[in-house]
Amino acid sequence: MMKPAGGGEPAGELAKAIDSGFGSFSNFKTQFTEAATKVFGSGWAWLILKEGKLGIQGMPNQDSPISQGATPLLGLDVWEHAYYLKYQNKRADYIAAWWNVVNWDFAADAFHAVTHRPA
Repeated sequence: MMKPAGGGEPAGELAKAIDSGFGSFSNFKTQFTEAATKVFGSGWAWLILKEGKLGIQGMPNQDSPISQGATPLLGLDVWEHAYYLKYQNKRADYIAAWWNVVNWDFAADAFHAVTHRPA
């Protein structure tokens, strides 16, 4: 879900779905960052697809959107082990830096696979 020289914004169908679902990429980024920031203790922030709609879900520990009937498209690990060596207790700095390595191709492929699944 990450890659060197990643980041930027998604393109294609996923970009259109984010704009449609959140109003803009900027709104999505703000909401996703907020969800990641608000996970208490260890956990994840997820971009999900459920019942044909995109959503954002913060989840504790190792919980997965799959257990709630959603498909994860993109995840941000906010367990301390993911960032402590470089960012210590500065989760917000880690989240801000994460946006520079997001692999939008991965998320777009996952979105396409789910939305173009044969009936």
